[in-house]
Amino acid sequence: MASSDQQESKPNKQVATNQAPAHGTQVKAGRFSLIWVVPLIALIIAGSLLWNSKLNNGPTITITTNSAQGIEEGKTLVKMRSVNVGIVKDVMVSPDYQHIELTVQMDKGTDDLLRSDTQFWVVKPRIENTGVSGLDTLLSGSYIELNMGAKSSYAKEFVALDEPPVRHSGERGLMLKLISSDSRKLGNGDVVTFRGFEVGAITETYLDVESQLIEYGVFIREPYAQLVTPNTAFWISSGVELNVSTSGLSFYSESLDNLIVGGVSFDNFIPANAEVPVQEVADGATYTLYPKREEARLASLEGSLLYVVMLEDSIYALTPGAAVMFRGVKVGEVVKVPWFEDQSEVFTSHVLPVLIAIDRTTENQELIESSLNTMLKEQGLCAQVGSANMIFSNNMIELKHDPNHKCALRADVIAQSGSSLGADGVMAYRNYNVIPLIPMQSLSTQIDAFIAKLNELDLAGLSTDLQESLRAITAAMNAFSVTNNMMDRTQVIAKLAEAFDNFNDTVKGYGPSTPLYEGILQNLKNIEQLLQDIAPAASEVGQDPTSLIFGAGADPIPQAPRPNRQE
Repeated sequence: MASSDQQESKPNKQVATNQAPAHGTQVKAGRFSLIWVVPLIALIIAGSLLWNSKLNNGPTITITTNSAQGIEEGKTLVKMRSVNVGIVKDVMVSPDYQHIELTVQMDKGTDDLLRSDTQFWVVKPRIENTGVSGLDTLLSGSYIELNMGAKSSYAKEFVALDEPPVRHSGERGLMLKLISSDSRKLGNGDVVTFRGFEVGAITETYLDVESQLIEYGVFIREPYAQLVTPNTAFWISSGVELNVSTSGLSFYSESLDNLIVGGVSFDNFIPANAEVPVQEVADGATYTLYPKREEARLASLEGSLLYVVMLEDSIYALTPGAAVMFRGVKVGEVVKVPWFEDQSEVFTSHVLPVLIAIDRTTENQELIESSLNTMLKEQGLCAQVGSANMIFSNNMIELKHDPNHKCALRADVIAQSGSSLGADGVMAYRNYNVIPLIPMQSLSTQIDAFIAKLNELDLAGLSTDLQESLRAITAAMNAFSVTNNMMDRTQVIAKLAEAFDNFNDTVKGYGPSTPLYEGILQNLKNIEQLLQDIAPAASEVGQDPTSLIFGAGADPIPQAPRPNRQE
C-alpha cells in the first residue's frame, strides 16, 4: 500500500510543476554567453578587411612569362617609373606546362594603365652592347616594369616581353626595315646614329633562311624621323674605315660611341647649303644596309643626275668613286662599273657601260641637266678615259665639249649595247642618256708603240752618250709599261733620272760652240763638195755601167744607115 501511494503521488507532483507560478513570484532571464563575442569580432574585422580591400585595391590581372626567375609570391613588385603599382600574388605553371602564369594584384586607381597594348617585362641585371642595366636589382631584387599603352581598349591578360622594349608604347617615330648581306650580326637595342647623334635603335633581328639575308627592324624617334628620305643610305658603323684607291688614301672615323658599341648609321650625303624638299617616307619602308660608309655614299649618288659612258675595250683602272672631270673641275663620280642589267653580259657584250653621277645640288641641277642634254643633242659633248696622276693611268673620266668637233655613238656600239633613242632625241641606255666616248689607246699601248719605234733606230752611227741615253729611256719605258696597275715606282724614277743626266751630257757635247759641232759642220761641207765632184761620173755610169771596168770610149760619129745586100 505504501508503494502504490508513492506511485500515485509522482504524477501529481509532475502536474504541479506544469502549473503556472503563483501570483507574486519572479523568474530570472537567461544570461548571454561570452563565447560568442570572439567570432563576432572576427566577423566584423573580416568584413572590414574585405570592404577595405574592395575599396583600396585595383583589378587582378594575369601575366604570362617564359620564366619565373627572380620572381617571388608576395614580394615581387610591379613598378611604373620607379613607383609601385602592384604586387605578384601567385606564381604557377600554365596548364600546358609551357609557360609561367603570374597573378598580379594591382593598386587602386591603376585601371587606366591596363590598356590592351600595355607592356610588361622583368627588370634584372643585364650586360648588353649598349652597357649594363638593372644593377639596382642586385640589392632590391627583380621587379616587373609596366609601360602604359596608347590604345583605348583594355585587357586583364598580358604576355611579358623577354627583353626591355626599344620602342615604348605610344612613342612617335618611324619604323624601317633594313636588309643586309653582311656576315656581321647586330643585336636588339644597338643604336642608330645620324652624324654621331643617337636617333634610334634596332628593335628586332631576323634571318631569312631562304634568301640567307639578315633583316633588321629599326625605329627612328621623332623629330629625327624626318631626316629619312627616299635617298637615305644606311651602313654598319664599324668605327674606322680606311680606303686606298687610285685617287689616294682616305680615312674616316665614327664617334667614340660607335667605335666601342657599333650599330647602324645613316646619312643623305647632301651639301649643307643645298635646299632639299622634305620627302615623307612611309612606315615600314625597306632599305639596303651597306657594309661600309663609302658603299652607302656611292649608292646615294643614284638619286643624282646620272649618265652612261660606253667603254669599248675594257674598264681600264676605273673603279666606283673615280672622278668625273669637266674643264679640270671635278663634277661627279663613277657610281657603278660595269653597269649591266645582267652581269652575265660581261662575257657576251663588246661594250662596257659605266654609270656616272653629276654632283647633285638642287639649286643648279636642272640647269646642269639642261646644259648637258643640249650638248648631247648638238653632238658636242664627249667622254674620254684619262689619268688622274702620273703613276696610276686611266682612272678617271673626262668630259669634253667642243662645238666644232662632233661626237656621236657609232652604229655598232648602239647595236651591241642595246641603246635606243630617247624622248629627248638623245641615245639612252636603261633610261639614262649616253655620252659618246672618244676612242683612245691606253697609256701602256702608247708606250709599247714608242719603244717599238726606238728599237727600229740604227744606233751604230750615234755617239756613245746618245746611245746610253736612249737605252736608259727604253729601260724606263719598259719598267713603266709593265702593267697599268702595278709597277716599281722606284725603278721608273731611277731610270728616268739616268736618262735625263745622259741627255744633259750629250746636249752639252753637241753645242754650236763646241769643236765637235764645228767638225761635223766641216765634214758635211766636204761631203757636199765630194758629191758635186762625182756627179758627172755618176751620170756616165748610169748611161754605161761597163765604163767602170773598160773605161769611157770615144765619142761616137753619126753615120747614115747602110742598104741591105742581096745575095
